[in-house]
Amino acid sequence: MPKFQLPGRLDLYLATLSRLYERDSEPILREIVVNGIVSIHEGWDYDNWNGGTYGHAVILAVQEDIFLQVLDKKDEVQSRIAADLNKLNNCQNEHVSQVFIEMSIAEQDRWREESGVYRPLIAAHSVPADALKRIWGAYHVRVFLSHKATVKVETSRLKQSFAHCRIGAFVAHEDIEPTQEWQREIERALFSMDALVALLTPDFHESNWTDQEVGVAIGRGVPLIAVRLGRDPYGLMGKGQGLGGCNWSDTDSIALRTFDLLTKRLTDKSRLFECALAAYAESRSFAESGSNVEYLLAKFDELTSAQVDRVLTAYRANLQNKHSFRGRGLLLPLLKQWTRNEWSVKDNELVLKQSENSENPF
Repeated sequence: MPKFQLPGRLDLYLATLSRLYERDSEPILREIVVNGIVSIHEGWDYDNWNGGTYGHAVILAVQEDIFLQVLDKKDEVQSRIAADLNKLNNCQNEHVSQVFIEMSIAEQDRWREESGVYRPLIAAHSVPADALKRIWGAYHVRVFLSHKATVKVETSRLKQSFAHCRIGAFVAHEDIEPTQEWQREIERALFSMDALVALLTPDFHESNWTDQEVGVAIGRGVPLIAVRLGRDPYGLMGKGQGLGGCNWSDTDSIALRTFDLLTKRLTDKSRLFECALAAYAESRSFAESGSNVEYLLAKFDELTSAQVDRVLTAYRANLQNKHSFRGRGLLLPLLKQWTRNEWSVKDNELVLKQSENSENPF
């Protein structure tokens, strides 16, 4: 068996596919190549044409929720990813012969935890799908709210403010069911969160739990946002500037400012767009429609043509959006920015002003 080059380049190719699928608004394909645990069967097949050509099989083991999304079209998705990998491949006499998408099996017992050598930072991907759904619901972005019990009522209000932005927030005292092992459930939330918001009340440092939660965020490298509510950031949190000027009387402001920071700190902004789009699509009043455009959609400097089309669909499908003068007025310059074309309003419809040389699909 010769020494192969393609397996060593596979991770580079998968990284490129991730960017390609993000650009083309194909989130499920992107989730597969980003989250799939990769194994390679070298020399899967051989053809003696052109001096001999070897094909490799690539196995991508994904979590159950991702696997179930592609189950009915798995053959098509496998063929698509294989074809895209081969477009990037420039290794002579080597190619990807097959891509297999498999479901990783989540552990159902605690033998790892009880072994005495378990390192949860390494096994963060093993949070079972049913636990993810129970903890976070159907939200696209997950934020852990680290807080003292003295402000649990205020933190619950903040959770609702995040829900208005369609961001899932975890609050330990209300999100853990009595039948669950509370420490294990907190660990699952910590190792599946996208960001941690530390609510720095004066007594925040008095709890070992809050400091440990912050430590997990730092160790995992997820965005850590310190909200100053009577205390300045300290320790490793002190390296970054805290979110100042906050108070419990305006939790909506805290959530919106956090959303803004996440657009700058989260690597995958496509999921934040899904949050903003969901909020806009479900606007319940003219005023809310305007706020959703100003504070959520306006945070995205660029959108793909498919994403712009989905914004337009949300505009047309919801009368609160369609008849919101403020929302529509704010949306017009954004459409110009996203599409690099002029837009106008005609009979409450958003209309693209086509130029002679325009090739814009809208």
